[in-house]
Amino acid sequence: MKQRSTSARRGGFTLVELLVVIAIIGILIALLLPAVQAAREAARRSQCTNNLKQIGLALQNYHDTYKSFPPGVIWGMGCMGAAAPGGGGQDMCPGTTVPLAHHHTWNAMILPFIEQKPLYDEINFKAPAWNGPDLQGRSPQAFVSTPVPAFRCPSDGNFRHPSESNNIAITNYPGSEGYHWHAGTCCAGNWGPWNTVPDPITQTCTIHGLFTQTRTANMAQVTDGTSNTIACSEKDSVGHYGGPIRTSGTGKRRNIGDAIACSAFIGTAVGGWGGNETGQRVQNVDGGSKSPWQWFRWNPGTYMPTYIAAWGPNAEWPSPSSYHPGGVNAVLVDGSVKFIRDNIAWGTWFRINSIADGLTVQNAF
Repeated sequence: MKQRSTSARRGGFTLVELLVVIAIIGILIALLLPAVQAAREAARRSQCTNNLKQIGLALQNYHDTYKSFPPGVIWGMGCMGAAAPGGGGQDMCPGTTVPLAHHHTWNAMILPFIEQKPLYDEINFKAPAWNGPDLQGRSPQAFVSTPVPAFRCPSDGNFRHPSESNNIAITNYPGSEGYHWHAGTCCAGNWGPWNTVPDPITQTCTIHGLFTQTRTANMAQVTDGTSNTIACSEKDSVGHYGGPIRTSGTGKRRNIGDAIACSAFIGTAVGGWGGNETGQRVQNVDGGSKSPWQWFRWNPGTYMPTYIAAWGPNAEWPSPSSYHPGGVNAVLVDGSVKFIRDNIAWGTWFRINSIADGLTVQNAF
């Protein structure tokens, strides 16, 4: 009489064994998932760094060609006459006439230096950026709604197609205006509030950045040193809110329905333009009248591709922000890229955004 072997009778796992295997697999997935996510973010941050290096190199090449960095925005042809006897310009605008709005941005001007010459060759810089026509006869000019991958941080998945942002292409890399959007000779110094911030300001200094509105700068004017001064940083397409002025890392992320992003190619604004916060004698980018503190478009709101350093990283919508944990990337005038922690002392943040403040910088990067 033949006996059946024990192994032949066991054809599968028991329920208990199966549950144990499932539990082990679940634990392994739970352990590995954060590592996978961290690796993906590290790769995205590396690509973001490469984008900023490309922009930094483009700015260097633009400067080599034109002996100046590009202006933040070309607001219009203007109507300022010869210098008046008391100094400054003579206002030649008759009555309440407003000069034709142009609103081209520095991003458009560096396109040939980031391998986007065909797109650049379509732009009609003698016509308004929005109304056009461009050199192909299209109105609005087609480039304003053309996404450029080098201008987008891969960690920011919002508004990837211009149809999601009112046909306005978005950038994650605005240039630094310095402390605020004032074009005059404003100063900071050893008085309140400047001497009460973390890493206080202890001597009189200027507050202008590389892209202060209605000004241009060249390399010789960056007297604080090209390795100590930010050219541009990053801003996610949603932004922050609630952070007090002259603080860093104090804000909360805005909701997607309340987003404020940076337009890549048109100088949109909310309070007019730099040095003209009331919006007087200014046109919207479509040629319509500009009311003070009114966005050109909403959901998202869009602002010109510049930021102000009155707030530090991750504090308010005019300041840099990112989806990278703990801070933002920034490219310096010399083309190097640094990661700026969002707990940076605000006085230090002020220093590295000013091109000629004459102040020493410690522990910024």
